[in-house]
Amino acid sequence: MLRWSVVRLIAGREVRDQFRDKRTLFLILGLPVLMYPLFVGVGLLFIAAIKEKVFVVGVTGAQYLPQPQPETVPSAPGAVAGVPAAFAKQSARNFPVLIADGKFASSDLVGETDGGRLVVRLLDTADEGLLAQREADALLVIDPDFTAKLERGERPTVRILGRDGEENSKLAVRKLNGILHAWVEKVKLTRFARAGLAADFDVPVDVRDPQSEKAPDKKVFDELRDVLVKTIPFLLVMWMLTGAIYPAIDMTAGEKERGTMETLLISPAERIEIVMGKFVAVVVMGFGTAAWNVFLMCIVTAIVQVYFPHMLISLSGLALCMLAALPLAMLIAASTLALGIFARSTKEGNYYMVPMFFITLPLAYWSMSPGMELDSVTSWMPVTNALLLQQRLMAVRTDAFPWQHVPAVAISLTACIGLALWGAVRQFQRESVLFREAEGSGGGWSLFGKKK
Repeated sequence: MLRWSVVRLIAGREVRDQFRDKRTLFLILGLPVLMYPLFVGVGLLFIAAIKEKVFVVGVTGAQYLPQPQPETVPSAPGAVAGVPAAFAKQSARNFPVLIADGKFASSDLVGETDGGRLVVRLLDTADEGLLAQREADALLVIDPDFTAKLERGERPTVRILGRDGEENSKLAVRKLNGILHAWVEKVKLTRFARAGLAADFDVPVDVRDPQSEKAPDKKVFDELRDVLVKTIPFLLVMWMLTGAIYPAIDMTAGEKERGTMETLLISPAERIEIVMGKFVAVVVMGFGTAAWNVFLMCIVTAIVQVYFPHMLISLSGLALCMLAALPLAMLIAASTLALGIFARSTKEGNYYMVPMFFITLPLAYWSMSPGMELDSVTSWMPVTNALLLQQRLMAVRTDAFPWQHVPAVAISLTACIGLALWGAVRQFQRESVLFREAEGSGGGWSLFGKKK
């Protein structure tokens, strides 16, 4: 019969030993404290650098673009039905200006949120050597008959040139494209007005969807929240792996190296009690690492939240996510113990933990695939089902929660935890595995093949 008092005693002893190891403490507790401020600082520096970034756009043929014209008040017959009076007065006869006084018209820059600004450099010819010499990040080439074609109702062409595979040029081309599209929309409105058509003539149906009715900042926050819903469970798995692997190796292969395994085995504790004690200790270390990182993420989020009007993370959803992560911590702990006991040394134990990443990472990435939901199939996939459940708990949705799939998740994870614990107990009962460090060098067996 399993004596839980013995299990608690062994677990407490193992946890105390882990907290005496400064390297383990730094990896589990200290490294995240350094990492999260570093990430936030790098992110803020990146945003600041992008906002202050200047992109040079060389413009050839700027004189062929529509030029500023003095305002003229059209006569009464010039007013067109369905067009606002202000628009008919200012824009009915004149095409909008793209470049004025050596810079892009400020009204065309409205809505540009990528950061950075474009600086116009007027050129006589389209010299692509300026791109190669990095004197310009993009080139805008205007044909000589551009305005004439506009006046005739034809479709003139503008060309954008950039450097292939270079980030600054890509950003400049993207921003320039945004400005040109905004300007083309104004040109289109002018043509509609000249033809006596309403400004929304090319929109025969008014389609309204939930996204279009949201404010731009609300859209950004919803997208960011959706990313966090998928990312946080994945990070929890990675941190639980980090927090469980090294203690599991130390409690198994490390005990063999230090020669303390024999002392533990001759104690009055049963083998299953020893395994359960170590299992509880690894769960505490793995789950504690995840909880510590969630706490640090909450602090970082609270600091970032000061600058944003909407709530990024739901604390209740995060708490439920942590609760659903506990079975994953138990599965990782049982698996790492079953693998770690094979090793002769901590170095060999690190090799044996590689399969944990090979198996866990694809399953974790699968849960982050677009359109993945907790259903009758995915609810039976270990690791993936737990992550999908965590995502669903954190998501802000109006549809019903898939309670019908929760039993399958619980059964699947419980079976995997039980199988891994059974394997660990079985290995602890095999003297050939427990005392492999005493075997000769000629015929020892390894997880990766027979020792030479």
